[in-house]
Amino acid sequence: MLHAAINDISGIDWTICGIYLAAVVALGVYFSRTEDTNDEFFHGGKSMHWLPVGLSLFATTFSSNSFVGLPAEGAFGDYHQLLAIFFIPFIVIPIACKWFIPLYKSWGYDSLYEYFEHRFHRRIRLMASSVFMFYSAGWMATMLLAVARVLGEVLETSEPLHAALIIFIVGLLATAYTAMGGVKAVIWTDTIQAFALGGGMVLLFFALLGDIEGGWAGYLEVAARDSKMNMTSLTGGLAEHNLYSACAYGFFLYMGGQLATYGAYQRYITVETVKEAQLSLGVKGIFTLFSCGLFFLVGTALYVFYQQDTSTAEIFNAYDTGATKDRLLPNYVMNHLQGVGITGLLLAGLFAAAMSSLDSGINSMTATLVTDWYNGKNMGKGVNRKLTLYFGLAVTFVGAAMAFINAPVFDILVSVAGVTLGLLLSVLLVGLFYRKATTVGAICGMASGLFVYAVIRLFIGKLASPEFVDSLGLIGGLAHNTWWDAMITTCTSIIVMTIVSTFTYKSVVVDESLLMRRTSSKHLSEVKSGIDA
Repeated sequence: MLHAAINDISGIDWTICGIYLAAVVALGVYFSRTEDTNDEFFHGGKSMHWLPVGLSLFATTFSSNSFVGLPAEGAFGDYHQLLAIFFIPFIVIPIACKWFIPLYKSWGYDSLYEYFEHRFHRRIRLMASSVFMFYSAGWMATMLLAVARVLGEVLETSEPLHAALIIFIVGLLATAYTAMGGVKAVIWTDTIQAFALGGGMVLLFFALLGDIEGGWAGYLEVAARDSKMNMTSLTGGLAEHNLYSACAYGFFLYMGGQLATYGAYQRYITVETVKEAQLSLGVKGIFTLFSCGLFFLVGTALYVFYQQDTSTAEIFNAYDTGATKDRLLPNYVMNHLQGVGITGLLLAGLFAAAMSSLDSGINSMTATLVTDWYNGKNMGKGVNRKLTLYFGLAVTFVGAAMAFINAPVFDILVSVAGVTLGLLLSVLLVGLFYRKATTVGAICGMASGLFVYAVIRLFIGKLASPEFVDSLGLIGGLAHNTWWDAMITTCTSIIVMTIVSTFTYKSVVVDESLLMRRTSSKHLSEVKSGIDA
C-alpha cells in the first residue's frame, strides 16, 4: 500500500518538495563557511537584520503542530484557541517590547539564564537551562510526530514503523543544515519557511472556497449557523475550552515562551539595537495575527466543505477522534483538491513548518549547553557541530518512539510547554520584582509547581478512577483540559517562591554594583522600582 501511494504522487510534486529540501540544505552549506566562533554560530555575530529574525521568531513558534493542529481545531472546535493566540500580538509582544527587550539588551548576557546565576545561584541557572532543554526536546518530538501523521495520510499508511521512518528523514535533514550553518542558517531558512507555510495555507483556503456551495457567502452562513467562529463562550467548567481557559492559556503560556526561553532571548541578541529587536517582535506579531487567523479560516472551510453531503460528512465524523483529527487537512488535499503540484506544495509547507522548529530548537539546545554549562567556552566550530548533531539525533529518536503513541500531539505540546515555561517564567518574574527572593525560595517554588502539575496531569488525569475524578467536582475538570497547565504551574511557583523567600531572606540583597555594570542607570531604576512594587 505504501509503495502504491508513493507512486500515486506525481513527479512534479516530488520535484517541488525535493527542490525545497535541497535549497535549505544548500543554505546550511553556504553559512558553514563563516561560523567559526560561539558568537557567530549561536548569535550570528549579533549583527543580523531584524526582518529575518522576526520571521524566524514567527516560523519557530508555529511549527507543524500548528500547520495541522490549528486547522483541526477550527474544523472540529471553535475559535477559543485563536483567542489565546491573539494574546501574542496584542498583549505579550507589547509587554516584551516596552519593558523586557530594553532590559535584556542592556544586560549584555549571552544567555538569559546568566541573569539567574547573578540574581540567585549557579544551580538555578543550570536548573533553568535543563528545564528549557526538556521543553525543547518535548516540543520538537511532538512536532515530528505531527509530520509523520500527516504524511501517513498522504502516503495512505498508519503503520508506526512508516511514521518512525518519516520522522528520521525529516529530523536528520534539519539536523544536517543546522549543524553546518548555525543560527544564521536557522534564521534564513526560517525566513523561507515562513513564506512557504503561509503560501500553502492561502492556496488551500481559496481552493476550499471554490469547492464550497455558495462560495464565501455559503461559508459564512454555515459557520454562523453552527457557531464555528465563537471565541467568547462563558459556559462550561474547567474542563471546557472557553473564554476563561483561553485567557489563562494565552497569557501565561505565550508570556513564558516570549520572555523566559533561551530561544527567544537568543533571537533578541542576534540584532544590534533595542529598536531592531522590537521591530523583529513586531514582524512576528503581524505574521502571527494574519497567519493564525488564516489557519482557523481554513479549518472552518474544511468543516463547511465536509458537511455539504452525507458521504463527506461521514468522512468528517470518522476523523473526529483524538489523533486522527490531524489527518483531516491532508485527506482533503489528497482526495478532493485538484491541480498538478498541489501535493508537492503541501509537503513543502509541512516540511517548512517542521524544519523551522527543528533547526531553532536544536541550535538553542546546543547554545544553552555551551553558554550555561560551559560558561561560553569557545568549543570550536567542530565541537559545536557535533553537539548540534547529538541533540538532533536524540530528538529524532524521541520523536520516532512517539510514533507508537496514539494521543493528540497538540494537547501534549500545550501540556509540556505549560509546565516548563511556567517554571521559567515564575523564576524570572520573582527574581526581577521581589527583592527578597532567595535561591531556596526559587528551588522550592519550581519544585512545588512541578508537583502540582504532576498531581493534576498524572494522578488525577491518568491514574485516578473516574469516580474519584467526579468526586472532585469542578477541580476534576482540570484533568481534561491542558489549557490551564501554564497558569497553574506559574502561579503555584510564584506563590511558594515568594512565601519561602520571605522566611529564608536574611541579608540577601540585589548586588547593585553588579547591576550597574550590566545595566544602564535608567534600566536599573526600572528594575528597582519593579522590585519595590
